[in-house]
Amino acid sequence: MVKVKTAILTLIFLATLLVLIAATPWGSEEKGSYSFEPREGARAPESGIGEVGVEIFTVYLFPFEVLSLVLLAALIGAIYVARKELPR
Repeated sequence: MVKVKTAILTLIFLATLLVLIAATPWGSEEKGSYSFEPREGARAPESGIGEVGVEIFTVYLFPFEVLSLVLLAALIGAIYVARKELPR
């Protein structure tokens, strides 16, 4: 019974994910121009963390989300493998 519930929940999750991916407007909108140039008199940034953030959450959003799901599955698998069996 638990396997049936798990299978149903998994299918609902995957269907929702596919619907959201299909409904996303991939590249149909014009991309905004992001600039991290300092204003006059302001000091130039010493790191490019802002540029990395913009790239991750605009250009590489889908691979970032897929990687997060893969890492979550690996974490759950590691917990399952590492748990101790209780004596009955």
